[in-house]
Amino acid sequence: MARIIDISTNFKPHTQLKLYDVLGIDRSTAKGIDPEAYIAEMDANGVAMTGIISNTVQNGVGGELLMTHVDEVYPVLQKYPDRFFGWVGINPLGGMETLRYIEYAVKELGFKGVHVYPHWFGVPINHRTYWPIYAKCCELDVPITLQVGRQSPRSGGKLCARPEWIEDAAFDFPELTLIGLHIGVPYDFEMTSAAMCHENVYIIADAHPPSTWTQHFIDYCAGRGFATMDGEKKVMWGTDWPVQTITKSLAELRELDIPQPALDNLMGENAIRVLKLDVPAQ
Repeated sequence: MARIIDISTNFKPHTQLKLYDVLGIDRSTAKGIDPEAYIAEMDANGVAMTGIISNTVQNGVGGELLMTHVDEVYPVLQKYPDRFFGWVGINPLGGMETLRYIEYAVKELGFKGVHVYPHWFGVPINHRTYWPIYAKCCELDVPITLQVGRQSPRSGGKLCARPEWIEDAAFDFPELTLIGLHIGVPYDFEMTSAAMCHENVYIIADAHPPSTWTQHFIDYCAGRGFATMDGEKKVMWGTDWPVQTITKSLAELRELDIPQPALDNLMGENAIRVLKLDVPAQ
């Protein structure tokens, strides 16, 4: 049986943001993830591990910094090391403070990768601001995942991460694993093209429910059709909870026309390989 990984959940959603009303997300999630309840849903759906994001955003470009510190997330990772792993969410404008924060989270707390929501900060992902961050990820041998595509609805954000812009970093840092969050919607063809052209570029298919995926993206995940190349090995599924729930998202995922071997990769095997997760074979 394939191992299933929910690669992205938000530890403590910043529900003061307008997008929660726009997307119709229950603001009761403000208290954050309940580890025991989430594990129960994981178990009910055969999910082995979940990646928890220590969310960091601004309330609109130039607005208040909304940050969940890794120290708040770490006790959950420490208590359930076989069920949760961490993404350190960063402020890309923090200079050396951000670099030290990344190193602390990875080297001292064991976080598996770096996470950025670029649109909230107003700086494109191919701007020189990001180059020290990319270099630090290379130094620590951890991936960085960035929200690509359009900015979040009503976020006060700015378009800062068209998928093609990730290619500048992919070219300059060939040993860095770069992962585009949220499929790159509405530029999913750009996102798959970037992944196809660069060995070190991957995709997280989260936030947008599988029932909304384009036929092009489904075919890419399935390794079917023209110019899919290694699509079966490049995409990782996640919920972006509370945007989606495990149960509904997996049910929609299994309804898609994706052959079982490719579906197994999408649901977890790719994440285990790319993030070097220690998940027992089933």
